[in-house]
Amino acid sequence: MSDTRADPMVLNGKILARSIEEQLRQRVDAVKEKLGYAPVLATIIVGRNPASVTYVNMKCKACMRVGLEPLRVELPETTTTEELLAQIDRLNKDVRVSGILLQHPVPRQIDEARCFNAILPEKDVDGVNAASFGAVSLGDPGYVSATPRGIMRILKEYKIPLEGKEAVVIGRSRILGKPAALLLLGENCTVTICHSRTNDLPEIV
Repeated sequence: MSDTRADPMVLNGKILARSIEEQLRQRVDAVKEKLGYAPVLATIIVGRNPASVTYVNMKCKACMRVGLEPLRVELPETTTTEELLAQIDRLNKDVRVSGILLQHPVPRQIDEARCFNAILPEKDVDGVNAASFGAVSLGDPGYVSATPRGIMRILKEYKIPLEGKEAVVIGRSRILGKPAALLLLGENCTVTICHSRTNDLPEIV
């Protein structure tokens, strides 16, 4: 019997990213003209996790490419929850700061969920607090976690039909698996979530 499966499609996110950055540069220029200054995106990093350092460097470079002003807040590994909350409160009150990112993961002694939820919803550009997650789950306007939103943007760019499809999400983290599942549900997919406690992987027809 011949194999009738279609050839795999390569979804090139880099091409789309360049297009999005060009659009963002134009939008940021308009905002800068209105405000009189460049909006600030603050990224908080606690400790020196090598992967986190790399991600933060990439975010700062991306900011500069589109005209945003990156603000890097570096805190020591020994930072407490209260100390981190104080930094978030300071950034919440800073009118020049339009967005706040708390780099994940944070050291074990920190209550990560409490710190995520301390970010004002209007500045929670990574969609990590409970208010943002609730908005996504209800289909209301709100910030969406970056990676899940990027996934959906790529699927739509390549006109991948989603309605009625079966989708399997690997992982259930609050910044990737869960919001990705909710976004797929919003597109009328039938969603299965597999995670570390999944006994038997589903057979998707």
